Order: sequence, then structure tokens, then C-alpha cells
Amino acid sequence: MNIARRRIPAALLAFAGLLTSAVSGSTTARPLFPRRAAQLIVPIAGTLVGETEDIALKGLARINSTTFSDPDLGGPPGVVLLIDFIAVIGVGRKSHTTYFAHGENRVVRELRATDLVELTFPITPLKVSATKTAVPVLASFQLTFDVDQGQLRAVTANLSTPTF
Repeated sequence: MNIARRRIPAALLAFAGLLTSAVSGSTTARPLFPRRAAQLIVPIAGTLVGETEDIALKGLARINSTTFSDPDLGGPPGVVLLIDFIAVIGVGRKSHTTYFAHGENRVVRELRATDLVELTFPITPLKVSATKTAVPVLASFQLTFDVDQGQLRAVTANLSTPTF
């Protein structure tokens, strides 16, 4: 059985590759940078308005960020955020019950100069079963990035009552 095979000259393939790169190079240039990791620890505070009492919360939030660019697929640069709390404690204004905020969230987003990330975390009274008494709290993070360098520069954070 004979199968007809056509051979494409290597020079023609090279020319097609150059032409493709020239055309794709004419689109908007996206910054390329090595993967960068940063960690910021910022104060976080706020009041959770509850049905039975308000809970004043304060402590620290840790934000680990890893920025990346995608030269292979041509996608926009992105950032992976890992956000958790360090010693975020609250006290009920009426009952004086002590609450503890816990949890960790991972978020993948497009890299922008500024970004608002809002996440819910549970808080629970100390020495009580977390699954029976967890109350959600909204954590808002205003992030500032150096987009050209792929670096997290600043974060401000606050806690409030979520609206579902």
C-alpha cells in the first residue's frame, strides 16, 4: 500500500513560525516577570452586628501572594492569594463571650493595580463546638500591587457583617 506523503520544506515552516510570532507580537504586550512571592501581615478589625449582640473583633491577617505570568498561553498575569487570621479575637458586647476567628482561603485572580477581595470566615465562641455555633464574618481586603514587577505592595483590611 502506497501512502502519498508531502514534505513541507523546513524554510517554509520557519517562515510560518516567524509570521505567527510577528502577528501575535502586535497585540497588547503583557508584563512578563518571574514568579514572585510576598507575605504581608496587616491589622484587621471591625464589628459583627448579630441578632442577639454585637461582637467587636480585632487581630491580624496574613496575606501570602504569589504572582505569575503566563507567556505560553498568553493569558493575563495573575495572583494566588492565601489569606488567614492570626489571633483575631472578639468579645460579645452583652455576654462578654470571647470569640475566635479562624479559617484560611485561597483565591486566584487576575493581577490588577488595585483589587478588593471579600471573603467570609467563621467565628466561634472559645471552648464551644465550632460546628454548632459558627457565625460568619465578612473580611474585606483592599490590595495594591506593582503590576510591572508583580509585587504585592500594600493591604488594608476590615471585618463586618455579611449580607447574604
